[in-house]
Amino acid sequence: MGREGSLYHNRLVADAGIDPGPWLVQNRPMQAIRERVAETLGEMEREMRRIGHWTAEPPSAEALASTFPFCYDTLQFQEWLQWVFIPRLGAVLEGRHPLPEKSDMAPLAEVWFQEQGMALEAARLLEIIRELDRLLNARRSAGVRGA
Repeated sequence: MGREGSLYHNRLVADAGIDPGPWLVQNRPMQAIRERVAETLGEMEREMRRIGHWTAEPPSAEALASTFPFCYDTLQFQEWLQWVFIPRLGAVLEGRHPLPEKSDMAPLAEVWFQEQGMALEAARLLEIIRELDRLLNARRSAGVRGA
């Protein structure tokens, strides 16, 4: 990203007493949310690696082609996170596409890790998932669009 729209540019414009216009004012919260979502995705991957839920071997193309939510019929939840969710949200961020308007992964994650007997080992990962849900849902409830 160039200097336009950056925090540095916003500060220079404000210090000069120039009206930044609606684009800079409206996009400040969006950029902060996008940055925090990207950081949280990185935290998710690091935590999954730390607790041994990151694999080198991808699932089959058939398993990834599931049409069910979370690919629950073909993948374990952590496989879906690694091979579907993280790459797709990463591509959304990289392509500067709009973020999802709603996220409710935490309830499913809590039940899944509990049923697998991994609630304690996955406690930090669950916190990260809740944070990602909160970030995406807070943007919507605050009326920020197009982040």
